[in-house]
Amino acid sequence: MQKLLLPDTNLVNEANEIVSQALTKNVYNHSLRTYFLGNKYAKSKSISYDDEELALVALFHDIGFHELYADANRAFQVSSSLAIKDYLSVMGVEKGRVNVMMEAIDFHMQLLPRWDKSEVAGLLQVGAHMDVLGTRKFAVQKDDRKAISNAFPKGGFVLEFGTCLCKSMKSLNAVTGLFAPLTCQAKDHYYDLEKEEVIL
Repeated sequence: MQKLLLPDTNLVNEANEIVSQALTKNVYNHSLRTYFLGNKYAKSKSISYDDEELALVALFHDIGFHELYADANRAFQVSSSLAIKDYLSVMGVEKGRVNVMMEAIDFHMQLLPRWDKSEVAGLLQVGAHMDVLGTRKFAVQKDDRKAISNAFPKGGFVLEFGTCLCKSMKSLNAVTGLFAPLTCQAKDHYYDLEKEEVIL
């Protein structure tokens, strides 16, 4: 079994530094398991995707639980997508890519993977839900699942996640936005690519 490593890119390495310091160990480990489970699922299903983008969204998808990024009027994952938007914008990432990664995070709480958004959106949902609920776990080999869990132990993650989720529900928008993220997004949440094309 090869050592489990995130993609070695500047974007991922910098993101990993930010996220590892912001999240608790249990939630951070969940973010890593989410990436590796999504990665293994993609390989088992021969799904083509952007590995850097999957790593980035997996790292950032729960950062909205942290008090520095949380907003009582938004669902936690919408706050997470705003955090990755800020990060990627500073790093000069193309705005179309930013929108794709934001959507992946915004919609990862859906009951079913949102493949209609992107492969990365589908894989983030699959990896996160597989880790929390065990859904689709048999699509990933048992040895791979065990290696991922051993490398990044769950500890008390399930209880901590439930606590964080409950604490994030501070308004009606924060609750409804979990499953209908568009209801708690600002009008300029995503980049308006068509408007920018006209300006240029």
